[in-house]
Amino acid sequence: MMEDLPTFYSTLIPLGFFFWGPALVVLTLLLSWLWARSLKVDRALESDLDGFTKDDVEKLFSLYGPERRAIYRNKLLPADLAFALVYTIVGALIITGLSMRGYPWWMAALCGGGWLFGGLCDIVENLAIARLLDRFPTLDDGTVAIASGFTRLKLVLTGLGFIGAIAAYYLAFRPIVA
Repeated sequence: MMEDLPTFYSTLIPLGFFFWGPALVVLTLLLSWLWARSLKVDRALESDLDGFTKDDVEKLFSLYGPERRAIYRNKLLPADLAFALVYTIVGALIITGLSMRGYPWWMAALCGGGWLFGGLCDIVENLAIARLLDRFPTLDDGTVAIASGFTRLKLVLTGLGFIGAIAAYYLAFRPIVA
């Protein structure tokens, strides 16, 4: 009898995702921050909203020394890449989930796009920083500019992604009025 009732929402992305998806992002953010602290590697480049220059990178990498640079490159950057993949996927699923619930694609993109595109910027930033670490002490101006620019974009888009996740939560639990 219940099978005959129409489904109003797609069950592909369950309603609980709109709470647990962002909760996963916050948890992985916290864990990546704690991981960096336990390794004693300051992530000064990845949190610089004003951007950074070749001199900033050279000074920081010199302060790290070879051991901390190796830890940053081989342990911290892969963990940050995993975090970036998590919030990129959550952003994409927010867009998909809201679209499947009948919201216009542009509204869904405003809610999940911050994390989707912020995560993609984070991935490019991590690859550029890995390249800088691999080639240190030789630093390429173009790679520094790419890393700095994508860091700034990532920070802005990720911040907007938190606001979008709150809006998505509201929209997902709000009944659609036809």
